[in-house]
Amino acid sequence: MSYLALARRYRPDDFSGILSQKHITRTLANAISSGRISHAYLFCGSRGTGKTTTARVMAKSLNCEKGPTPTPCGECINCREIKAGISPDVFEIDAASNRGIDDIRQLRENVRYSPASSRYKIYIIDEVHRLTNEAFDALLKTLEEPPPHVIFIFATTEPQSLPATILSRTQRFDFKRVPISALAETVNDIAAKEGLEIDPRAALMVARKADGSLRDALSLLDQLINFSQGMITTESASEILGLVKTDFLFKIIKAVIKHDTPAVLEMFNVYFDEGVDIDGLADELSIFLGKLLLVKNGVRETSILEMDISELEKAELLVSEIDTSDILRMLQIMADFTVDKKSGVDPVVAMEVALVRLSGLDKAVDIDELLSNLSNPVNMTRALSGHSVSKVVKATKSTSAEEGRSMDVGRKSGQAPFTRSQSTAIEHKLDNIANWWSNFLSFVKSKSLAVWSHLQYAKVSYNGSNLVDLGFPLGNEFHMKFLTGRRSFIIDCLKEFSGANPGVSFTRLENENNDLTDIPNIPKQSIEEFLNQHPKMKKLHDLIDGDDIRFRGNMQ
Repeated sequence: MSYLALARRYRPDDFSGILSQKHITRTLANAISSGRISHAYLFCGSRGTGKTTTARVMAKSLNCEKGPTPTPCGECINCREIKAGISPDVFEIDAASNRGIDDIRQLRENVRYSPASSRYKIYIIDEVHRLTNEAFDALLKTLEEPPPHVIFIFATTEPQSLPATILSRTQRFDFKRVPISALAETVNDIAAKEGLEIDPRAALMVARKADGSLRDALSLLDQLINFSQGMITTESASEILGLVKTDFLFKIIKAVIKHDTPAVLEMFNVYFDEGVDIDGLADELSIFLGKLLLVKNGVRETSILEMDISELEKAELLVSEIDTSDILRMLQIMADFTVDKKSGVDPVVAMEVALVRLSGLDKAVDIDELLSNLSNPVNMTRALSGHSVSKVVKATKSTSAEEGRSMDVGRKSGQAPFTRSQSTAIEHKLDNIANWWSNFLSFVKSKSLAVWSHLQYAKVSYNGSNLVDLGFPLGNEFHMKFLTGRRSFIIDCLKEFSGANPGVSFTRLENENNDLTDIPNIPKQSIEEFLNQHPKMKKLHDLIDGDDIRFRGNMQ
């Protein structure tokens, strides 16, 4: 006998075996017990949530020789025929391949005849939304007033695609996605029934990958059984399922929090070399940051977080180092990755830019706390000794969306972002490079996001010999290495932008640390307006002499 897949072998035979759909199975069971059986049902929900299985169980309940009963015997000829899919009175129709008006006309002819050996003729039409408009029109009258021995059960993943005339003629039931915890428990139980050992974390990985579909979970378990031959470990599950390991997510976010850009990019390169999908990494990073956001705000239910106890403990330790606003800004950067990718940027470059931006984020500090510290002369002297204040400040009101996007900037220059129409007004002299460097970076950004993302970490100077020097503080060797291989591109950009013919050199600044100096590109007028609207920010501005304050992200 040929092998029967787990998803088919463990298909429930009655309502009690249907997973996580109690709101539906209870209603249907009560309807059958009380004899209040409708002529048409509509089962809606995502794939693998039990729509077709519920329809078959209902067919058995209605046609069981001991019924109608919510608990079919499973032993009579009708129950066995329905389970085997050979009942002459239960018809399963795939609307994707039988979608035309001729198919529906044939159905209308057949419904007139009485059942061959059962109580009801039951038509289960899967993916009913695939029927043509003409087919729906042909079905309307029969659906509204079918013969008393006919019951229609429609199943669809897209109820919004159905005509309102069909929806109004059916009883609708919405199937929920199966929770991760329930899927993991089912995977563990079925693995045990199959005589297999499975790591609980591997079962959780299967459940996550299945995305609420029990059928998908059992299909993945089948695949793992063939690969693992007896013992399903976390490593084998990760390899087969192509998932981003949770440990990897913890490591990369920890490096992001420490501003260790080289380590973050190195981890990404290793990940990419393994041939794993970049979009998958972006999705997993966003989902993981979402979980950290919940943990930071007091959520501890492992079923909600889709974490085990050890992962929850690690997450609590991780979020203790950052603020809610930090996580929100990280999520915004991941959203920007999607926008960049859709705009045509190479996914690898877009991900590198996102990771550089993530690891370049300063930690947030509450403005009241900062004002309190800076009002104390001792604390203020300590804060300003040897470097400018580079904390992220959370304001009490949010700016407009457009202004918020431009707030990831410095305050030392009053220049607006570069546009080609403004280029003639810029004094293109190399000995004035500090005055227009931010505009040059905007120019580079329009040509290459990758080069721009690394170039913003450079400290620029001009030695008077037609040579632009790009200095990199300690910890930024990765950026210097990246840009060294693109020297000719940078020179070409300088030529086009300045009208000069400079050379470019790269220098390690051994005695300087990376302070993540931002790119000044907010107009002075915009900053003044912003400060006038936010009294606390203006007070902070006055305390630390304006030129030493920097703004990042949406000020909330």
